[in-house]
Amino acid sequence: MKRLLLACVVLFSFLQSYKVKAQQDSSGLQISLLTCSPGAELYSVFGHNALRIVDSAAGTDVVYNYGTFDFNDPDFYTKFIRGKLRYFVSQVSYSDFLFEYQYFKRGVQEQVLNISQEEKRKIQASLFENVREENRYYKYDFLFDNCTTRLRDIIFQANQYDAYQIPVFMQQGQTFRDHLHVYLNRAQMHWTALGIDLLLGLGADIPMTQIESMFLPDFLFKGVSLSVTRQGKLEKRNTDVLADMQPAPERNPFYLDPLFVLSILSMILLIPSFYFSSLQALSDRIWLIVTGLLGLFLLFMWFGTDHQSFSYNLNLIWALPLNVFFAFKLNNMQEWMRTFFKLWSIVLLMLLAISLTNIGIINTALYPLILLISFRYWILSKKVNHHA
Repeated sequence: MKRLLLACVVLFSFLQSYKVKAQQDSSGLQISLLTCSPGAELYSVFGHNALRIVDSAAGTDVVYNYGTFDFNDPDFYTKFIRGKLRYFVSQVSYSDFLFEYQYFKRGVQEQVLNISQEEKRKIQASLFENVREENRYYKYDFLFDNCTTRLRDIIFQANQYDAYQIPVFMQQGQTFRDHLHVYLNRAQMHWTALGIDLLLGLGADIPMTQIESMFLPDFLFKGVSLSVTRQGKLEKRNTDVLADMQPAPERNPFYLDPLFVLSILSMILLIPSFYFSSLQALSDRIWLIVTGLLGLFLLFMWFGTDHQSFSYNLNLIWALPLNVFFAFKLNNMQEWMRTFFKLWSIVLLMLLAISLTNIGIINTALYPLILLISFRYWILSKKVNHHA
């Protein structure tokens, strides 16, 4: 009798286990986050993410990629500059996806997600809806709406982040700009870093939350690997699919570094202040026109484009659009201009002081140029008009 009872208990436990397993696997879906290592080109220097869905019932293995755009668009560059270039989600087979990264010797890691069958079906249904022609396009934003943040919001279910326990995996006080610099410096792209720093506004210098830090592929990878859901760890399994076989970037010679180049340029423009005074007017007009035109461009990127990351740009304090006007008024300066030059000379020194205590808000390569402009503003404030 005891044996019969024991057999019934074992059989019942087996059937219950089988039933639970069947319920768990009935979707036939496996969803994975693919994280690709950074490449050597600017468009790939921050890495990439995609979602892989294996549907055993349908016999499909598809990768969904939100980083697709039409490079053949005749207005590609115009749309890109104005922030109106439309990215879209595309589908490609898993084998084709791997072939591209294998060709460029970039690494690929796969994280199988530990989520319920309802969540799997919800994600799959959402992707099916997103790849429809009328839904697949979105307006790309460098920091706040890119191919990684789209996947972050899908995985963590937008507006429901409180359902996940996301531990602290980022140093407190880190900003968007800080994270971008890590990748650009590692890739020896110092001039690119300078260009990006010129464009980014104050929004890039606000300390990020843990969720916001997942705007870059590696940090989404970390978020998934450490987060906990109702089912336990969000990451069920982690596999190195392809090893990163790219050569290390070569270190640039010091004389090509932006800080060295701009220091030499600033010294050349400063020389007429002490020698060759006949060239001083030409020197002043050069930096006034160049910085003024740059300021007008930054102003356009703020107000004339859809890039929300370029708003409230501190570089407009030294790259002053008014400098274009001042360049043609040096021989006939009015009193208000002298007052303005004196005031703005002090403002620029204050900007440098703030930047020294908040490293990164102004690219350090620009310090010599800002010092030059501050000095010349002060000298110009004391200039007396000479009429022919």
